[in-house]
Amino acid sequence: MRMKKWVLTMLMLTVLALSLSVGATAAPATSVHSIWSVKPIGIKDNGTSYPATKGNVIISWTNLPLNSGDSGFFNAKVYANNAEYEFRLVSFGSSTDDQIFGKFDIYKNSVLVASSIPGTAYGLSQPVNNYFKFYDTSQQWHVSAYITSRKDY
Repeated sequence: MRMKKWVLTMLMLTVLALSLSVGATAAPATSVHSIWSVKPIGIKDNGTSYPATKGNVIISWTNLPLNSGDSGFFNAKVYANNAEYEFRLVSFGSSTDDQIFGKFDIYKNSVLVASSIPGTAYGLSQPVNNYFKFYDTSQQWHVSAYITSRKDY
């Protein structure tokens, strides 16, 4: 009888140890990311750079295949050179944990000045207080800002 209890106890301890180790190593990878900024650094307006005076940026994207598909959102409203600039992602291309590729519209004082230009936002995986950048493929348009908040899940 003692032998049965000992074997049963050992079997239960083994099952418990295996279930705990499997649970500890099966942490889900993050696939949804978002960053915010209230500290813009600067912009480039058709080749000319200006320091930013104020602004807000919101970026949200997925980087792992989701059943609903991957997607991204980018909106930067930044003030520089006595003007209001807005950078909008209008066509999502692809993404990684650090970058968004797509086409962007750029507005200056609410007037569309660049339409559906291809570009990349990068440095998106950086921690708070580091910066990210957006450049179009011709390097004529740019916006950058410090990350002031982020959420990854």
